[in-house]
Amino acid sequence: MALSFISTRIVLEKLGGSDYGVNNVVGGFVAMFTVLNGILQTGTRRFLSLNLGKNDPKLLKNTFSTSFVIHLVIGIVVVLLLETIGLWFLNNHLNIELDRMTAANWVFQFSVWTVFLGITQTPFVAAITSQEHFNIYAYMSIYDAVAKILVLFVLVYLPGDKLIIYGALQMFVGMISIAIYRIYCIRKFEECSFSLHVDKGLLKEMTSFSGWSVIGNLFVVGNNQGLSILLNVFFNTVVNASRGLAATVTFTISQFVNGFIIAGEPQLVKFYGAGEKEKFEKLVFNITQYTLFLLSLIAVPVFMEIDYVLELWLGEVPPYTSGFIKITILSSLIMNSYIMLDKAIVAAGYMKQLALIANTIPIIQLPLIYCVLKLGYEPTAAYWMTLVPQFIGMLADMWIVEKYINFPSTRFFIQIICKNFILILVACIIPYLVHCSITPGLGRFLVVCSLSVISTMAIMWAFALNDDVKNIVYRKILRRKV
Repeated sequence: MALSFISTRIVLEKLGGSDYGVNNVVGGFVAMFTVLNGILQTGTRRFLSLNLGKNDPKLLKNTFSTSFVIHLVIGIVVVLLLETIGLWFLNNHLNIELDRMTAANWVFQFSVWTVFLGITQTPFVAAITSQEHFNIYAYMSIYDAVAKILVLFVLVYLPGDKLIIYGALQMFVGMISIAIYRIYCIRKFEECSFSLHVDKGLLKEMTSFSGWSVIGNLFVVGNNQGLSILLNVFFNTVVNASRGLAATVTFTISQFVNGFIIAGEPQLVKFYGAGEKEKFEKLVFNITQYTLFLLSLIAVPVFMEIDYVLELWLGEVPPYTSGFIKITILSSLIMNSYIMLDKAIVAAGYMKQLALIANTIPIIQLPLIYCVLKLGYEPTAAYWMTLVPQFIGMLADMWIVEKYINFPSTRFFIQIICKNFILILVACIIPYLVHCSITPGLGRFLVVCSLSVISTMAIMWAFALNDDVKNIVYRKILRRKV
């Protein structure tokens, strides 16, 4: 996390606010076309996890090879769309300075190649997840750290157009990461050996299951990148730079808790398939609890001291960055409070209900944002609109799991969502009082951050975590059971 923040400052400094915004809006625009990949991504993970439990190597191999061929076709379609419609839109409709269009086109081509490799990478990542070989993520974090250092070194000292160099370096680093994952999968998992065999029965079953997710993926990708495009149309690439910085902060923070969510997905599928309802429910409760606990440890101090952090981190802070980050942190807390309900619905196979009920709600986001910007409000107001569909989506998810899975939604809402948000607010009281009574600076930053972490940990430990979790912590730290 520290390295991500340091590298972002150097990249922003070397590229400048405008070029950083160009990189963000072009990369985001290309990523928007990966909605086709999202159609089958969830289904691939689910079917690999489900078929793994059947102890049939041939079925597992057919599942992997079928999913690989599907994603290969999707990758080719995405490239064709990007090199035609995407290239035309880039050069005719995005608000980019004329003298930076050549560099923007280079970044576009680098992003296209990276996206293609990423799409065809999906079955390999799904194989690692379903086999629960999560140690590879730890090893790859070492690679990421080393790669970021090398990228910064080359970016600083290599002469030339920094935006083009940065785009090329990002593509190269991504290619090596993808190669490592694929080599690992091929060596560790027999089903990942190269094959273009397509099982027609599996193909029909996977596309039928995953087809419903197209609605959700269209809205998720459309909303994320639509916001970037609207900000670009109404303002300029500097505002896109602010959005990119906010996304960097929230993405980096989210990596702190993603391990719990990734590890929980295959287990949810297995518990549901085995009819172990109690374990299924307990896993949803526990992972949500741990996720909110860890997020709050970082979110509380960052939320209070973000202005000082940005000044220390970036030096020259693009406008609206502070407001964007505060709203996205709040958005991250809301999203992670019910993300496991989404996973539970997918594990149970109720994709149609998820698609037609919960996943149609985000359709209101872009019209809300457009109206706010059209009325002349600042970009921060547009960000507030992103919270509206999230809250409604949470209520929709709760209704679906209660109706179709008989999940205790009311108890989940009271014990996990309401209780944790109240505890987070209580944990903010002492740090906030100190924040208001001390002059801004390094001293206040250190005091407020320390008090925030101590206060959050004490309150969460006392009132949020159950006895089972406390015993696990005692055994790990004190080597004894209490």
